[in-house]
Amino acid sequence: MKNQKKILVIIFMSLLVFFTVTLKADSGWDGSYDSGGSSSWDSGSSWSGSSGGGSSSWDSGSSWSGSSGGGSYSGTSNPVVSIIIIIVFVYIVYKSMVNDKNKKQVKSNISFKVSPLKIEVIKEILPDFDKNEFRQSSYSIYKNIQEAWMNFDYETLKQNTTNELYNTYRSELLALKAKKQKNIMKDFELLDFEIVDMEKGVESVSLKVRALIKCHDYVINSKEEVVRGTSKRKVVYNYEMTFTKGLNKNDNKCPNCNAPLENVSSSTCPYCNSTVISTNHDWVLSKKQVISQEME
Repeated sequence: MKNQKKILVIIFMSLLVFFTVTLKADSGWDGSYDSGGSSSWDSGSSWSGSSGGGSSSWDSGSSWSGSSGGGSYSGTSNPVVSIIIIIVFVYIVYKSMVNDKNKKQVKSNISFKVSPLKIEVIKEILPDFDKNEFRQSSYSIYKNIQEAWMNFDYETLKQNTTNELYNTYRSELLALKAKKQKNIMKDFELLDFEIVDMEKGVESVSLKVRALIKCHDYVINSKEEVVRGTSKRKVVYNYEMTFTKGLNKNDNKCPNCNAPLENVSSSTCPYCNSTVISTNHDWVLSKKQVISQEME
């Protein structure tokens, strides 16, 4: 409603100027705009983007005469052209208002409100828990996974994820590699972080966190051409992630044949080939979900 009133005032003032002032000079307008869409990528997810631009030109229909020596000219105004100029001016002002409003909306959405879990609750299960240490550790795990994803580093992925998540990532990376594409993820910034929930199992404990992380995220082909996303702007991701940790430090045996396991993060037992559910004693990522995202 406020924008509509502003536009009406602009139109009224423009028409007032038009009918009270005689135009004696040729005029022109040169303007362009572009708009960027939003993108997301969560270790294999897709994203979409849009851009647009426009320009316009016209012949005012005015007549003039001049000499190269004197540098003088005379012109006759055209009412139709003047009205067109006013309409274009009003349109540009309106677009500027809309863009400013959209920018404010984007800025307001790059945040989240959550109810943090009390540290005392966590310490009932993990007496030596340190929130700042966990924050840095989980953020490092996140970055390690994203960089491993970018570089097709399966071993690092396996060390930082649960077996189920690793198998999902591996299959998605194989599909990406078959397309001869690479997902570039870099320049990470942790903007906000909070622990929101905890779940205790028989042999493990999981902490659910919400994190606001900004980074570059786009896909290139074998010629290093950007085919998805944009390399010019960062994306702000609102994540919900779950990190899991094993509780039984002596749990290094296969649950099926009871054989000793040297690598507790292995997905299969080397003796009976049964699937082994990892109970890694260090924090690993078990789930990651993008709640929302915005272009910077």
